[in-house]
Amino acid sequence: MKDVYSRGHQWRIDAGPVASPTADPFHGQRYTGGTLVLYALWNLVGQDVFRRIEHAFLDRHRTSSASTQDYIAVAAEISGQDLSGFLNKWLYGTKTPRMPGRPDWTVTPPKPAAARRDQVNTPKEKVSATL
Repeated sequence: MKDVYSRGHQWRIDAGPVASPTADPFHGQRYTGGTLVLYALWNLVGQDVFRRIEHAFLDRHRTSSASTQDYIAVAAEISGQDLSGFLNKWLYGTKTPRMPGRPDWTVTPPKPAAARRDQVNTPKEKVSATL
């Protein structure tokens, strides 16, 4: 998770915040970034409360669809804390928030778009093909 966390700013620049995509909706940020949000919540509220949040959310929405706001409401109710600010920063923020309980974790500074393009377009080795 530490490695995933370190890439957070770049992913938010490349694909948008976790719950507000600006690029490909299947970008890894949707999946890995979502996992990171849940990990941050787990670090904040602890394992027992996190499990109760997950169980309550799934029990309540077992036969219906649910929104991100539904999840935030259940998390707040079960934890007894207003988690909207915390979760909104993680879900919709343009910068990766600090990871609770992990003061040594850092986010790698994002690369400018031109540097990323050069990195993608630079061949690692010359390849020739003969038909």
